[in-house]
Amino acid sequence: MPGMPLTLLILLVAVAATPVLTRLLGRAAGWPLALAYLGAAAAFTPTATAVMNGERPTWSVEWIPSWGVEFALAADGLGVVFTYIALLIGAAVFAYSTRYLPKGPNLSFYWVMAFFTLAMTGLVLSDDLLLLFICWEFTSLASFLLIARSGHGGHPASMRTLLMTFIGGLFLLAAVGAIVWRTGTFSVSEALGHDVWANDAGFTSLVAVLVLLAAFSKSAQFPFHVWLPDAMAAATPVSAYLHAAAVVKAGIFLLMRFSPAFHETPAWNATLIIIGLFTAALGGWFALKQDDLKKLMAYSTVSQLGFIVATIGVGTEAALTAAVLHTIAHALFKSGLFMMVGVVDHAVHTRDLRRIPQLYRAMPASFAVMVIGCASMAGIPPMIGFVSKEGIFAALLETPGGPALGYLALAAGAAAAVLTFAYCVKITFGGFVDGTSDRPIEKTDPWLLATAALPILVSVAAVFSLSSFDNPLAAATRAALPGSDPHPHISLWHGLTPELVATAIVLAIGVVVIFRRAALGRWIAARRHGASGADVLEAINNWVGRVGADLARAFVVADGIKRHTAFMVSLFSVVVLAGVGLLVSRDELAPATRGLDRPVDLILLVLITLSVVYVCRAKSRIGATVSLSAVGILATVQIMALGAPDVGLTQLLVESLTIIVIMLVLQKLPLRFGQQTRARKTGAIVLAGVVGLAAFAATWALTGRRERSEVANHYLENAYDVTGGHNIVNVILVEFRALDTLGELAVLGMAGIAIIAVLSTVRQRYLDPETQLRQERDEMLQPALKEEGTAAYRAIMSAWGNTAPLKLMLRVINPVLAIVSALLFWRGHNEPGGGFIAALVGSAIVGFIYLSASRDRQVGPPRLPVYLIGGGVAVAVSTGLFGFFKYGSFLQPSHFDIGSVHFSSSLVFDVGVYMAVLGLVMVAFNLLGVSPQDVSRPGVEQLRERTDETVEGELTGPLETVRGERPSRIAARTQFISSGEPPREGGR
Repeated sequence: MPGMPLTLLILLVAVAATPVLTRLLGRAAGWPLALAYLGAAAAFTPTATAVMNGERPTWSVEWIPSWGVEFALAADGLGVVFTYIALLIGAAVFAYSTRYLPKGPNLSFYWVMAFFTLAMTGLVLSDDLLLLFICWEFTSLASFLLIARSGHGGHPASMRTLLMTFIGGLFLLAAVGAIVWRTGTFSVSEALGHDVWANDAGFTSLVAVLVLLAAFSKSAQFPFHVWLPDAMAAATPVSAYLHAAAVVKAGIFLLMRFSPAFHETPAWNATLIIIGLFTAALGGWFALKQDDLKKLMAYSTVSQLGFIVATIGVGTEAALTAAVLHTIAHALFKSGLFMMVGVVDHAVHTRDLRRIPQLYRAMPASFAVMVIGCASMAGIPPMIGFVSKEGIFAALLETPGGPALGYLALAAGAAAAVLTFAYCVKITFGGFVDGTSDRPIEKTDPWLLATAALPILVSVAAVFSLSSFDNPLAAATRAALPGSDPHPHISLWHGLTPELVATAIVLAIGVVVIFRRAALGRWIAARRHGASGADVLEAINNWVGRVGADLARAFVVADGIKRHTAFMVSLFSVVVLAGVGLLVSRDELAPATRGLDRPVDLILLVLITLSVVYVCRAKSRIGATVSLSAVGILATVQIMALGAPDVGLTQLLVESLTIIVIMLVLQKLPLRFGQQTRARKTGAIVLAGVVGLAAFAATWALTGRRERSEVANHYLENAYDVTGGHNIVNVILVEFRALDTLGELAVLGMAGIAIIAVLSTVRQRYLDPETQLRQERDEMLQPALKEEGTAAYRAIMSAWGNTAPLKLMLRVINPVLAIVSALLFWRGHNEPGGGFIAALVGSAIVGFIYLSASRDRQVGPPRLPVYLIGGGVAVAVSTGLFGFFKYGSFLQPSHFDIGSVHFSSSLVFDVGVYMAVLGLVMVAFNLLGVSPQDVSRPGVEQLRERTDETVEGELTGPLETVRGERPSRIAARTQFISSGEPPREGGR
């Protein structure tokens, strides 16, 4: 297997094996995972060797053929550098975690870290824009999860991080969409080599800005820098890996990956240089203000990333080489420094510089490692950081716009470097030398220190073999700047140059800072006023909340739903009337192509108008509901008259079931509407008139005024060849536009689940059996105490006699409906019918069963509707997956013959539709049509069945019997429910 897919396969196996490893080994699971990372790096080495030899290895498999999308991988110099950073630093961090983490499984930590590494490696090796975007979002999600797992304190920080990085994801999505639209390809290499970047400056600038904004969100550049200090709520290994060496480098990688297209775009150059240098200075200043070592490291990361971003913005060979070198150097010394903060934290259990005691005597090895790491970050020779910082200074001199701008950029970079030196002094002296606390110091775990020191010591060793960087840096530069022929020569001495002078000035000021650090600290402490990034986000959130609350007050009142509806329909009406008026004024309405003056239309118009008028004038809710049903039935007749039996039958069944559901709801409402003021009545009449006028205008303007569209002709001409079905309505719904129908099915299922969730919470107060029996007693005794006597009471409460005829009739009707439902389901592909219509007929059976009961009862087992809804959606999705795996396209239709019987995949899809619709109707009847005290529960239902006959016998007796004996029976029933034992005979 080629090196790239093998590398990803090893990482995927590591993700899958992590739960087992953590359960068996606990925190020691970091060892096998570190070995897996080293194995993945070894598997990638042949690919890296080929890249160093000037090759560009590729590998791909078909992914979404209809879109031209492949799961495509390609390795170049950039991919090699960032892959090794992700794998090797990841291995070191996992080894460190085996001593840093508390004992226990730590499943979420290791699993999400392994998932992140897989996503990061896929990102830097992807040669497909869609794959690149998906991996980009996966890194954001993994970062969010790793911060959120740190506990309650990390939840707000994780949400702010998710907000910032997902905003960047939206920018990247827009850029990917624009690139695919203009270049016609998903291939990264083909898109970057397209002529559009040279021929369309405006489009190039737009996409460049979108890409750099996406990269800023990951690499914590201003104004997105606020998330990185927030992310310090995560564990130290997370910070050492994601927030020093990996996730923040994803933004750097994105800038370098797209540099071939944008390196000569002024908007790209200017924005990266200005924002990069500003972020470098801003991060350095904020780092000096921190007393928490980890947050100080976070702001220092922001600052160092700013240097890299500015260098990428210069866009020359030397600049891109310097950017790659500093990326490598920063990954080494910063990951080690973060882990060293963890070592200090373990020793003194605090990261607050004001509470850390003097450590350099108690922890000399840790002090030495910290000094080496900070010296590299400060750019002190002969550290690797000095070499990379020199390269950055030299690159800034090449800033586009002439020598003056070059020297100005160098001066800005040098000023930011002074801040870098200053916060490195604060880390080393504040953390190890100047402490005055008397906190106890615990012994340092040797392995914890060794793994933390490893990246820093590697960076020191690298200084003595700088020539080994030449080939990787050349390959990475060629990838970031195609057509170039770089020959970098990395060394500690390049002669007396402007960048060396700038470095000398920085070091001289740094020495002053060391000796004047106490006074400088007091001066900075006096200027700590100002809001942090988290405070700014919180203020924005509060402001948006206040504005939203102010806007909501215009609508949120006791009958707020009316105001919401009035606003929406008014806006809709205004838009429709304006649109129709515009069409009329421009004379763009074609003459009607069909007759609109049939007599049946006039008759139906009159009848529908009368029904609507009565709905508006009705004082009784039941009267309004009946009139509303008349509108629906008349609309069904209109549809049938137009020759649409599928739609007409659907309308009829939906109307019937909807009216029944409305009647169920009316049980909980007063019989009559409340009194309305004259002003409100007048407003309702005016609103109804405007909406009616808008509906008329839209119907008049759009009905029969155009010929068949190309889409309609395509359906008519190709429906049978593609689907094997003749019913054009059905094949459009379940095959041509099956994805739309699947979405509607999911919405329908969610509506059912929402009904269950909302109404179930309301019913929890009825779970007390004694409360339930008290309600039953009151309901049964109250009518008997009225003047009408027990005869009227029995007529109302004993409904068995009233429902007996319906029960007998259902013995004939229900089998007929079941047969009709099956026929409609089976014939829907070629004749009027289908899964939805068949489900509505089947739902009618549920309605009849409910109506025939002598009292409110649930239809079927309580959980059956949930299973039907969930199973229906699952069946529909499975149909789509079958088409995807067999034909390469989700919901691809297929049909075949078995003997003389024709089958199609839509038949299975319709099974899912049938189940979900039937489940939703059952939910409506079971929850809306059953009172809380009638919900089936163990004990209560058994009691009812045992006492049905005795209740009827009691109600036939005189009032004295009811008044005298009923309380004892209720007491007996209460005892039965509470104890689970039936009442004794003596209790009768």
